[in-house]
Amino acid sequence: MDKSPVIRMWVTNKNNSEITTEINKAMVEFLSSAMENGCNGFTFAEDAERVIVFTVWSDEKVLEKFGSTDDYKNREKEIINSFSAADFQLSDDILFNSTAKILHTYTK
Repeated sequence: MDKSPVIRMWVTNKNNSEITTEINKAMVEFLSSAMENGCNGFTFAEDAERVIVFTVWSDEKVLEKFGSTDDYKNREKEIINSFSAADFQLSDDILFNSTAKILHTYTK
């Protein structure tokens, strides 16, 4: 497995649903747990039509290790439940879910 840094991206349609306090809480707790398990940074954002989440990892092995933890699985359930309670249809609305190797990054 390549030791290149990666990003994990997830984009879903909102279909007129709103980010609730419960969604925000579940997502921030999940992302905070990711940080405790090797994530180097994250972004949780929305525009009028989509919810966008991405995380940055030193390599895919670190990401996969986090994905196999009970904490990941439990927090993932909390996210799914919070989105479902807000009338998101995740099985139909997910537009993009992928891990990609970072070729170049610039931050100021």
